[in-house]
Amino acid sequence: MKALDIFFAARPLLHIPVWSVYLICLHYNHRSSGGHLDVVDFLILICLNLLFAGAFYINQVFDYESDRINKKCGFLQSGLVSGRAMVAAFLIMSLIPVAVAPLVSPLTLVIFLQILVLAYIYSAPPIRLKDRPLGGLLTNSYAHGFLVAVSVMAETTISDVHLLDWDMPLYFALTVGATYILTTIPDRQGDQATGKRTLAVVLGQTGAMVLALVLMMMSFVVAYRTGFALLAYLSASASFLILASMLIRTTAAVLMAAKLPLLVLTMLAGYYYPGYLLFIVALLIGTRIYYRLRFNIIYPRLT
Repeated sequence: MKALDIFFAARPLLHIPVWSVYLICLHYNHRSSGGHLDVVDFLILICLNLLFAGAFYINQVFDYESDRINKKCGFLQSGLVSGRAMVAAFLIMSLIPVAVAPLVSPLTLVIFLQILVLAYIYSAPPIRLKDRPLGGLLTNSYAHGFLVAVSVMAETTISDVHLLDWDMPLYFALTVGATYILTTIPDRQGDQATGKRTLAVVLGQTGAMVLALVLMMMSFVVAYRTGFALLAYLSASASFLILASMLIRTTAAVLMAAKLPLLVLTMLAGYYYPGYLLFIVALLIGTRIYYRLRFNIIYPRLT
């Protein structure tokens, strides 16, 4: 059971946006280049997964108190996993991808090193970007959106980086940024009590939602102008959800606005790669069973 505790402490469901963004970008990249899914693509995806697992481990170590106040189901708070184990897992999960990256390309190494550094300074003092309004937004947009999207173009050399197609990375930087802002709203009370200055704390719920709406609408413009029709529809639908949640003003509505577009994004990635959808279904079922047995709660929920 301890191995399962370590596995689920990596918060695998929170990796779904990373996987989905990567696979959708990979599909569009292969469509334009004539390529297909190969071992290198799969290796990069695994390494990204390890890097973000490390980020979630170290985040829980430094967010112990605020997670307790926000009544989040914590592995540290319940004693299932020790802080020392979390730190060790962070180091192992982070260093393996950095060691593998040079075998892929110099660009991949640069991307992985950036994710590793951002993962640490995002949560660890004294910088703690996650507790800074712009720091939290820019880190999530850049790491989860921009860098993950760029990582599909591993064959590009550093000298040819100017040849990259920046539309897809920009699109996902904007959508991830908008979604991140929405996720800070339910935690506003606990974050404020522990001195965190997230965008929801600084701007208030209305201000944060307006900014999220602006970013989502900008992503629609990027997708529409570059011919990504399905992504444009996704951004438009997400914008309407944000508007609706601004009118309803409940936590459930905000969570729905944040999670429903992710569900659609995951289904789109599953449409391109059907095996991925089967994997997600199996992961959801396994997670439900684990959290029911270990914590006696129903997780995940849509709201």
